[in-house]
Amino acid sequence: MNQPRASLIPAFQSEADQTLEVLLGSHNLEKDYEPFTLPKLAIVTCMDYRIQLRLPKNFAFVLRTGGANIRPIETYLAFSVARTGIHAIAIIGHTDCAMEKPDPYVVDELPTDNETKIFYRSQIASLAIKDAREYTLAQAKMLEERLGLPGLPLIYDVETHKLELL
Repeated sequence: MNQPRASLIPAFQSEADQTLEVLLGSHNLEKDYEPFTLPKLAIVTCMDYRIQLRLPKNFAFVLRTGGANIRPIETYLAFSVARTGIHAIAIIGHTDCAMEKPDPYVVDELPTDNETKIFYRSQIASLAIKDAREYTLAQAKMLEERLGLPGLPLIYDVETHKLELL
């Protein structure tokens, strides 16, 4: 018989804590770890080029999307997590995120027709995240509720290149 989702999270919390220790140790402290046989973590982060994560080999798979927004990729995330047996998901927002206050008119620079630009403007406006810290916390909580796995909310500081657990 399947357990209710909320009761699954404590069963995976110890593994999530160990995974978080490896993530922070590898990235923030530059500790070296032996390569992993299978991934232990799914990471959803922003597509911003300034985010350069230092991870052990085979430790995690990383999905990148504007503002670390789960909505466009949630189904892919659920499939990947279920397929690999991962028991924790890190949501990594970052400082100075352009999706906090996106300028939808930036698409006017594209060499395409006006109808396409109008479409993209409406999409960009609807994907705004407002505050990266609050949004990251909310996304981690939402994933815990929907997938029944621990969500690890972190912020990547684009100036120091360090991760902070929220």
